[in-house]
Amino acid sequence: MNINIDFTKPTGSLKPLHGVNNGPISFGGMLDNRHRFRELGVPWARLHDTNWPHPREVDVPQIFTDFDADPDDPASYCFGPTDDYLRSIRETGAKIIYRLGTSIEHYPRRRYVFAPADFAKWARICRGIVRHYTAEMPGAVEYWEIWNEADIGVKMWSGTYEAYMELYRVTATALKQDNPNLKVGGPAHGILDAPGLPAFMAYCRQHRVPLDFYTWHLYARRPDEFVTQAQRIRRLLDEHGFATIPVFLTEWNYLPAPWEVLCAQDEYLRRDGFEKLKNEEGAAFCASTLIRMQDAPVDIMNYYDGQAMTWFCGLFDYYGVPQKTFYAFKAFRELLRYP
Repeated sequence: MNINIDFTKPTGSLKPLHGVNNGPISFGGMLDNRHRFRELGVPWARLHDTNWPHPREVDVPQIFTDFDADPDDPASYCFGPTDDYLRSIRETGAKIIYRLGTSIEHYPRRRYVFAPADFAKWARICRGIVRHYTAEMPGAVEYWEIWNEADIGVKMWSGTYEAYMELYRVTATALKQDNPNLKVGGPAHGILDAPGLPAFMAYCRQHRVPLDFYTWHLYARRPDEFVTQAQRIRRLLDEHGFATIPVFLTEWNYLPAPWEVLCAQDEYLRRDGFEKLKNEEGAAFCASTLIRMQDAPVDIMNYYDGQAMTWFCGLFDYYGVPQKTFYAFKAFRELLRYP
């Protein structure tokens, strides 16, 4: 095979697509990987499932603990833990995509993933959160993402998808009315072949709902799946009148086996599957994906996960020790020194 390179024809700069989900702090502050985030030059940290499975930060119910309280009263909010968490991210140089909503719940009896009883009040609560961080940490949060994967069912959303679209409309409209300069978006689609994907675009266009950026998720067995889906989403957005908005892949990772295998009761299959995210197989997959997505229509990517505590983190072990996938990200970061 011959490879021909014409150095007189530049094709553009490399895109810093090595963002992650969540920040350098894990286990409620016991593990601090800020130095590793700086080593990778993490460009974007998207906040979802923060300190999972026991989040104390970021999620709306963790900040506004009593839904019957007054959203206009500062005393109704508990910002302390989230303030500290966001500062730890900003100290590494990463910018923040803040998911307004709640973390995933796998227990049969769930507490927080239900559709809010009052959409307008929930929007006012979100407005209070946005106002706080806009005032206290100017520039820390650049993008506000409304909810997460409402299309996957009861683990993330108890209502219909039509109800989620209404919540998005109410919240996005309220936030933009309060501050027209905010960048709001979503919907963090998790099932890309379902009708909900084009339905959301059509709904936003029909009702003239603010949509400053579009987000989607994919866990794949082959890197080319990301390229194919990115091209499809860009085409659909263009067809629905959103040709100018950026597209963010706010969750992605290697899926070495079907979900039913990874989540099966066989603990050995589960361990073998998830350990591949950390070893040379996961590292090669991530390196290939970061390369292939350079020419794909995507503007920001957030690997799931950057914290050291989840099965889906291929960057670190539970002690914060870098794994092979970390060094794939580090190699990509070195490329960006010569963009």
